[in-house]
Amino acid sequence: MRGRDVLAWVGLVLIAVVVFFPIAWGIKTSLTAPLGTGRLSTPLLHLESYRYILSQPLFVVYLKNSLFVSLGAIATALPMAVMGGYALARFDFPGKRLSVLLLVLPLLPAIAVLVPLIVYMQRLGLYNTLYAVILANVVFNTPFAVWMVRGFFASIPYEIEEAATMDGCSRLGSLWRISIPLAAPGLIAVSIFVFINAWNNYLYAFAFTTSPDLAVLPQALLRFLGAWGTNYGGLTAAATLALLPPALFFLLFQKWFVMGMVAGTGK
Repeated sequence: MRGRDVLAWVGLVLIAVVVFFPIAWGIKTSLTAPLGTGRLSTPLLHLESYRYILSQPLFVVYLKNSLFVSLGAIATALPMAVMGGYALARFDFPGKRLSVLLLVLPLLPAIAVLVPLIVYMQRLGLYNTLYAVILANVVFNTPFAVWMVRGFFASIPYEIEEAATMDGCSRLGSLWRISIPLAAPGLIAVSIFVFINAWNNYLYAFAFTTSPDLAVLPQALLRFLGAWGTNYGGLTAAATLALLPPALFFLLFQKWFVMGMVAGTGK
């Protein structure tokens, strides 16, 4: 191996250690006895923290709320991303060059527009509902999702759709029967992107809900931090369980996610 290759591998190993060490430490801490310090040298492993978490009825409620918000965000944002991305990839219209401004909205700090959003949710009658949390996630994730989908559709040869049109297929028919199946890996990549962002978001749920039974998992994790001490075992056990759904979602669709990311770089 050349020196450059060695340095590249050393860099990758260091990045992997930095990324995975907190996860390993958290899992190890969640398996220690409640009175343990959570250090890596602690020899005994226990499942008491997991028993405690799973015995709490509200934890199941938080899990259901997070799933509802994340899947609802996908169900709402993905169709709009498909329609917007297809239009940007296939049609010419005034102001199309300004579509790059779609990337500006996700860069805005959400807290800067939080107060107006709370007012809008109250006027819409959605305040203190999970639908407000879904809507906020859709607003901030859809622009980038549209831009991602645009790249996937642009990588599909237009001649395929033209051939379908010549055979009597309508524009919507070619989109549904030709373009969407070919862009399926990219759409899965977009779905994973929206799911992870919605799953990990704390700010919107905190701002738009007040009822304890409407809290999501990121809010639940902070409840282990108290003025009189921190339940590190319960905190890391809950965090480990919170990592499982997005990790499983990614592993199930990893093949299509990689295919979609590579396809989106074409053309």
